[in-house]
Formats: sequence, C-alpha cells, structure tokens
Amino acid sequence: MSFLQIVHCLIMQPSLFCLLTLVPLYGLDSAESNSTKLSDLQLARRDAEDFEKLAALVKPSIVVVESVDRVGREGGRGTGFVLRADGIIATNFHVIGEHREFKIRMADGKFYEPQAILAVDRENDLALVKIDARDLPVLQLGDSDKISPGQSIFAVGNPLGYSHSVSRGVVAAIRELEWGDGRPLVQVAIPIEPGSSGSPTFDLDGNVIAILAIKSGGAMGFGIPVNALKGLLIKQNPVPMEKWLTIGALDELEWESIMGGNWRQRAGIISAAGLGSGFGGRMLCLSKQIPHDVPYELEVEVRLDDESGAAGLVFHGDDRNKHYGFYPTNGTLRLTCFKGANVFSWSILSTVETSAYRPNQWNRLRVKLGEKGKIMCFVNDQLVIELVDKEFTEGRIGLCKFRAPTAEFRNFRHAKRFPSSTILPKTRARIQKIARSLAKKDQLSQEEFKELNELGPAVPQALLDYATDIQKQAMRVKLLSKEVKNRFAIAELAQSLAHEEEESVDLLRSALLIARLDNQDFELENYLKKAEKIARQISSHFPEKASGEEKLRILVFQLFNEMGYHGSTLDYNHPSNSYMNEVMDDREGLPITLSVLFIELANRLELPVSGLGLPGHFLAMYKDDSEAVSQEIIIDPFGGKIVSRSEASGIVGLRLTDEDFIPSTKRDIITRMLRNLIQSTESPERSTSPLLYIDAILAIDPGDSYTRALRAMIYYREAQFDKALEDIENLISENPDGPEFAPLVEIRNRLIEKN
Repeated sequence: MSFLQIVHCLIMQPSLFCLLTLVPLYGLDSAESNSTKLSDLQLARRDAEDFEKLAALVKPSIVVVESVDRVGREGGRGTGFVLRADGIIATNFHVIGEHREFKIRMADGKFYEPQAILAVDRENDLALVKIDARDLPVLQLGDSDKISPGQSIFAVGNPLGYSHSVSRGVVAAIRELEWGDGRPLVQVAIPIEPGSSGSPTFDLDGNVIAILAIKSGGAMGFGIPVNALKGLLIKQNPVPMEKWLTIGALDELEWESIMGGNWRQRAGIISAAGLGSGFGGRMLCLSKQIPHDVPYELEVEVRLDDESGAAGLVFHGDDRNKHYGFYPTNGTLRLTCFKGANVFSWSILSTVETSAYRPNQWNRLRVKLGEKGKIMCFVNDQLVIELVDKEFTEGRIGLCKFRAPTAEFRNFRHAKRFPSSTILPKTRARIQKIARSLAKKDQLSQEEFKELNELGPAVPQALLDYATDIQKQAMRVKLLSKEVKNRFAIAELAQSLAHEEEESVDLLRSALLIARLDNQDFELENYLKKAEKIARQISSHFPEKASGEEKLRILVFQLFNEMGYHGSTLDYNHPSNSYMNEVMDDREGLPITLSVLFIELANRLELPVSGLGLPGHFLAMYKDDSEAVSQEIIIDPFGGKIVSRSEASGIVGLRLTDEDFIPSTKRDIITRMLRNLIQSTESPERSTSPLLYIDAILAIDPGDSYTRALRAMIYYREAQFDKALEDIENLISENPDGPEFAPLVEIRNRLIEKN
C-alpha cells in the first residue's frame, strides 16, 4: 500500500491533551534554594530566546502550496520548504495532488508558478517541485536515522491557513505502521491540522529531520523520515507542468465529465473520486461516441473501494440530469431513472441482491437495450433485471458515480451485440467440486491441474466466484452478530432512561451507553469510577463550610483550568467528541458532552446543576432554591467559564427568553447527543449509516414522528423499501392530514405502484 493510501486508511486516534500546570513553590526559605530556582529561570529564558531566534531563521524557507481541489475550486493549502537555492521545493505528494494546478507562495508573499515536477514518491508521499527562482534561503537536512524518542523538536507550517505557525513538541516514537509495509514513521507530539502536510520538522539545531504528513488526533501525528527525501533527490525525472497537468486527464475527444468530481484515466483505467454536484454526490462521465440505434448493448467493468458507494453505467441520457443508471450500491444491483435534478425526480425501477455480484472485486455490468423500452441488465453474465420502461428511448451513454467512495472503471464498450462469455452450469459445477476438495489441500496434484486445464480459461474466475460465495456466507454471519450486538446496546440505552423519576436516571451511564453503540470494547464501569474519583479530587479543594456557589466556582476552576478539560475547536465534528469515554480520556469534547460531565460531577458533589439545551449550543445551570432568594449561575463548559444570560445570548447569537432557560430533561440530553452523531454521518469522511442512532432515538421515544420520517427517507435511499413503506404508513395513519408528510405520501404511492 502506498503512503498516500495510508493517509486515507489511518484510523485517527483520540486527541491527546498536554496540560502544563504551574505549581507554586513552597518552603524555599534558604538563599541557596532561591539561587537554584533563579538559575533555572535564566536557563529557561535563554532557551526561549534561542528557540525564538531559530524559528525566525527558518521561517523564510517555508512556503505555502496553494492548490485547487478535486472539483476545481480554489482554496487548498499545504506546506513546503526550500531544499535548493535554485528553486527546488519539497512537500507531500498529496499536497500537490494528482496533476492539479497549484502555486507556491514564499514567506515574503511573492507567488511562483511551478515550472516542473522534478520527482514524486507515491509510496512515501513526497514530491519535489521546481520554481524559477535564485538565491533562496535553504534548510539543512539532518539524519533521521539518529532520531530518538523524547527528543525536542519543532515544526513550521500553515495549519488551517495560518501561515508560518510554529509548533513545539517531542518525538513520541519511531513506528512501523501495519499500513506502511514496514516503513518507519516518526510519531510526533505536535498538532497536525489541514495545511500542516509538508511541514518540515526540526531538531533544535535547525536541521530538518521529518516531513509532517498524517494527522492522528489533536496533538499527535506522523512524519516521513527526511532520509526518504534524500533518496528522492537522486531519482529526479522532471515533468514540465504543461505535461504534468495532462497526465491522467480524460481524453477530451472521448469523454465529457458532468457535475464535477475528479475523473482520471491511467493505464486503461478510469477512476472517479470525490463528490459530484448532483444529489447524492452524483457525477457523470459521458462518452462522446454516438450510440447505436436500439437494439444495442453496452458494458463496463467496475470496482468500488467501499461498497457503500455506487458506480456503473449510464444510458439514454441527455447532457446532464435525465438518464437511466445501472450500478452496484451497498452490495445490491440497482436500475434507476433520473428525470431531473432532485431526489423527487428519481425513480428506483428495481433493486436486486444476487450472488453473481463480487464485492470489492471487478464486476462486469452489461445492459441490453431493445425496442419498445425493453431493458435487460446483467452482472458477470447473469441476468438480474428485465423490464420495460419507456420514459427515455434514446440518448447518450457513459459512466456514473454516487457518494464519497472511489470507483474504478475499465473496458467500457458498446456494440449492436456482444458474444456470450457465460460459463456453462455443467462446467461451473465441475470446477466447484474440485474447489471443495482443494479447500483441504495446500497445492494442486498433477491430475487435478490436468482436469482444470481441460475446462478452459474460465477456471480462475470460477474459483474466485466460489471463494466469494464462502466469504459472503461468513459476512452474513458477521453482520448478524453485529446486528444482535447493536440491538442489545440500544435496548440497554433505552432501559437506562425508562425510570419515571428524573432523579433516578444516571445521565453519565446513559451517555456512556451511546458510545457503546460504536465501541463495545471499553469497560463502562471504569468510567463511572473515574467520575467518582474526579469528584473526590475536586471536593478535596472545598474549604470547610463552603457555600454552594463557592463549591461551584471551585468545580469550574479545577475541571477546566487545573485538569484541562476543554472544547474541541480544531476538530469539532469528530465523532470522538460525542463519545463520553473518549471525552473523559482526551479531556476534549462538544458543549453537550462537556456539560454532561460537568452536571454529573456537580450532582456527585451535591450541587444542583442541570443542562440547558439552547439553539446551537449547550450550557449547564446551577440553581439553588433552598434559600429565600433563588440563586442562578450559568456555566459554559465548552468555554470553561461562568457566563451571564446576556453572554449566553451572545454565544448563540439570539435573544433568549425565560423559556430558553428551562432545564433540559435527561432524556432530551441523550436524544440531542444522538442527533449530533446523526449529523456527523453526513461528513464525506464518514461512511457510517445514521440508522443505528435513529433506531436508538426511536427506542427511547417511539412517538418521535420527525425521526421516524427521517428513517423512512434513509430506508428509501438505501433501497430498503419494505421498511420505508412500514414507517411511512405508520406516520400517515397517525396524522393523515399532516402537510409535512406530503413528500412521504408521494414516495408511498410510488412504492405501492411499484409492488
């Protein structure tokens, strides 16, 4: 696997938070003690001054790489650095992208157009770029073989677009990741954010020892050892930019891309990546060949890198929105008709499951188009769909892709008729019989090979098909196990909120059970014990006979200042911020998860604190009605401070009323956390279905019509038509005249007509 693939495959580890605590000095009565501390302080100041000078010296050699994204929009940012005075710039390969336009901006603000790509190393994610410049300030390369864990380092880059930002940290380890084919990577305790890629990492002598490349949480990442870059310097193979930009581009005489996305062509394979501008991320690549008059056939081989995607054939299309599509999606084969630009002009004509489809392998799709609207769809020579639809009877042909996963295509063609390549059932049966006997052996006998050889060139694929069937059986059992586990977790969550008395609900336990939906490997009780321990630590700071307000202010200070719990500002939408176990481990979270922890700690300290679910933000509120005059204190756990009502209004950007400050129920809090996770699945980086979280909400509140309607739409999108119809019928029966259900009524009628 290439290093570029590592960037996409690496599972991001939880953010780490380093807390620097200033400890007051006690008992330093002697002159000797004071002298020692003063000396340390002087050394620290000198070190800081030296570091400041060092950072200033290297900054002029750091550049900003400004590229276009996969759909041609400006705005991509990365980092590079000057390697040679005559204009050689080093950066990550993924920063310059696959044959995309980019510019180099120097520290003084001057822009340079790249002249050539001198060398690339896709395995190590490195690239050398040539610009037309002279006498540039050069960085010195160190020896990455001499790096040692614990060594002090610093990096200069452009995280989140903040040019020439300096970060200081240490080498955490030298690791050989399983995704990296044994290549060592430098694990660094330095934050890596978008824009940091390509940043040089220095030792304290100012030598470059690594190039940052992979994010792994808020305060940890990985860099490429600089010695890999030294090897690239002697392997230069310059490609002028005008040629670089055409490498892998679609042949404009053969293809026309529609709706954006990134279509590339190399070694006979067309790849499609990114999201298109059509609904569902739809993107088209239409052939400029004029199709035959019906009857005719077209076919292509397609492979998905993730079965949650969808990609295949387009036929009878106009220049954009109207066409048929035949493609695999979520392990099924689907035939659809697109009549316009939105989801309500999209008709699913048929969806089928078939053992003929090979997940994660090349699959040959074929469509036979006949007169009078006849459509026949095949996968790997097996007929899976046959119907008549006369919506469109002529038009363009080509390729399509939906959703985020990447797809590859090869051997696209069309003709009046293709010769049959079907393996006869008798032949397939003989091959599978031999395969069953081979499953118990390490190698073929001469007699077995002779028999297989007599059966012809179809044997290797038939053996793969047999292996795929076995894998599918195992996968079905695995999926069943996962479903049972999920149902157990949802039932436990719903049960935790089933108490009639609000006080009986353990909010922290329920919040931890949400994390169980995605990760059942952590020990929940340990985190409840951890909360008790934190509460005891904080209570030890309470003065004797302290008032409730005094205790509350100590809780705020200890939790957010001393212990370092804080809001996640750099990676706000990461699902880890919604998992209470990871929030407690990383001391980082969303407003609602930090509020849950604050509420539960306060309650363990016998402080009356509840949650406030404001629009777009979540706060905690202390309210003591035991005195003659009720006392109210509002806490913003995300900001780690106490705020007034007017400040709370400023945070949400709305004028709040007394009704907004009515405490949320624990059930409402848990439901809101689940909705946050639903929203996180909308990110292109996540391929997780929101159905698990939706099912959890409906287990808590079966009468939630909004969530049931959402589930119906997702069922429909994922071709689970029976389940979609059941939810829609349930909603309409409860409120037959509800105008908000009009789109669902349309879908229901369409499903009933289809059946």
